[in-house]
Amino acid sequence: MPRRSVIRDEKAISPVIATIIIVAVAIVMSIAVAYWVLGLTGTFTRYEKLEIAAMYATTTDLQYSDKSITGWNVTAKLRNTGSATATVNMILINGKPIDIFKGEVKVNSETIEVYVLVNGQRPDQALKGTGAILNPGDERTFVISIPRALLAGVNFVPGMNVEITFHTAAGSDYPKVVVLP
Repeated sequence: MPRRSVIRDEKAISPVIATIIIVAVAIVMSIAVAYWVLGLTGTFTRYEKLEIAAMYATTTDLQYSDKSITGWNVTAKLRNTGSATATVNMILINGKPIDIFKGEVKVNSETIEVYVLVNGQRPDQALKGTGAILNPGDERTFVISIPRALLAGVNFVPGMNVEITFHTAAGSDYPKVVVLP
C-alpha cells in the first residue's frame, strides 16, 4: 500500500490574511470592552456641584400675621453644574441651622413671634420631606427673609456680614457671605 502524505496539496488561508483577521477581531473586542468600562465609570463617578451664581441682600418689610417689621431679603441663585442630582436639605446662617432663628418683637405694644423665612415659608415647611431638589443643569432661587431682631442670640443689623451655607443630602456645604445693607 502506498503511503499517503499527511500534508496535502490543498490551499488554506494565507498567514497574512489570518493575522489581519485576528488583529481586527482583537481591535473590535478592545473597543467593546473600553465602551463597557467607560459606561461603568460614568455610573460610579457622578457628582453634585452647586454654584451660587449670585447672592445679594435688599432691605424690605416682612409680614408676620398682620404686622410688618423691617428686615432683609437675601436672594441666592443656585445652579447644579454637576452630573448628579443635588438636594438642599438644610440652610445655615453663620454656621447655625436656619430653623433656630426665632424670637419675639414688640410692635405697637404687641409681642409677635418672628423667624427667618425661606421663600416665604418657615424653614421646616420650605425644606420638609426630601428638601429642595436640583437636577443636573437646574437653577433655583432661594429668598431668605431675615427680620431685624435679636434671634438666637444674634442681633441682625445693617452692615453685618452674614454667611449663608447651603447643605446638601450628600454632605457638601456651599457657603457665601453677604453684607446686610
